[in-house]
Amino acid sequence: MTRSVVLDYDGTVTESDLLDRAAKEFGDPAVYQEVEDGLNEGRLPLREVITREFAPVTASLEEVVAWVLEHARVRPGFAEFVSGARDAGWDVHIVSSGFHELIEPVLEREGVEVSLHANRVDPRPDGWRVRWRYPDDCDVCGESCKRTLLPAGEVVYVGDGYSDRCAALAADRVFATAGLARYLTERGTPFEPFSDFHALSRALPSRG
Repeated sequence: MTRSVVLDYDGTVTESDLLDRAAKEFGDPAVYQEVEDGLNEGRLPLREVITREFAPVTASLEEVVAWVLEHARVRPGFAEFVSGARDAGWDVHIVSSGFHELIEPVLEREGVEVSLHANRVDPRPDGWRVRWRYPDDCDVCGESCKRTLLPAGEVVYVGDGYSDRCAALAADRVFATAGLARYLTERGTPFEPFSDFHALSRALPSRG
């Protein structure tokens, strides 16, 4: 049976959520706060939130990528984890609601090649347009959702936020931090705390 580790990116692979930070840094803070409040209160779906957060961004892609590379800090042990997990018989995937264009430069910097599913962005000078790459209308949550992209077989899911909720509930084993950990605690859903990739490496068994 195939065994896979599915990693969220922003706030999971990275120590902080660079997608959120970029939306505030280069977009409109008032719009950002408005749609984040709508997400947290259950009034807006994530797809609309991300689309509206980046519509006011007029910076060039090169400028934003340079900012991301300056500020992106990956959690300790990431590159070693990906290599070791593969050696131990695990497929490793990153599934992100962020953008290929902002994730791939960080992975290249870290020397990590991994299966990546993320959205795309058209960085127009009159405002960025998100090219959403997720199937619509998950049967469980009704949103454009990561659950639909989970691979077959045994799945270990690692995440931190709103976009990880539905997928985490479908996984066989969950490592969570931040908002995802709070959500699962409130539901009474079992999970294991996630801190860094050294600890995650120790927690994953080799193929027996």
